[in-house]
Amino acid sequence: MSFAQFRADVKRANSRRRLYARINAMPDSTVREELIAVAQRYEFEDSLH
Repeated sequence: MSFAQFRADVKRANSRRRLYARINAMPDSTVREELIAVAQRYEFEDSLH
């Protein structure tokens, strides 16, 4: 793994953690649950490539 790929992976992981932290900071609601579902779906599709 090149250093550039490592940096990209770290950046993606940090962005993912930040996204989930922002979603989890929202009050419980259907919108929050839908955002989590969309984020997980996007993450799953991204892992297939």
